[in-house]
Amino acid sequence: MAGLYEIWQRAGVSRRLDVLSGFIAMCVAGDDEARRRLARLVASADAALSASPPDLVVASETLDELVWWADTEWADHPHCPVEARPAEADRQTRDYAKDLRPIASAR
Repeated sequence: MAGLYEIWQRAGVSRRLDVLSGFIAMCVAGDDEARRRLARLVASADAALSASPPDLVVASETLDELVWWADTEWADHPHCPVEARPAEADRQTRDYAKDLRPIASAR
């Protein structure tokens, strides 16, 4: 069973990947090459997070690349996501962590 710290890390990376990939997908809707790049990055991150054990290094590197891409191309976009304040980030991460925590078998 995965430890709580590992679940929390996976949840945090997953949350940020979901937000950034959705924003970038909106921005590159008409650019086939950029859409393919985004699809490759998301597939890489998904594979890393789905591995057993999850490869948080690869997923975090992919997240860093998405952050760099968004900051480079769309920093002045009015809907460019920014990192949530600590309390909000914790709340969002907790929501993701609930989905990752293994369900205990019924007694």
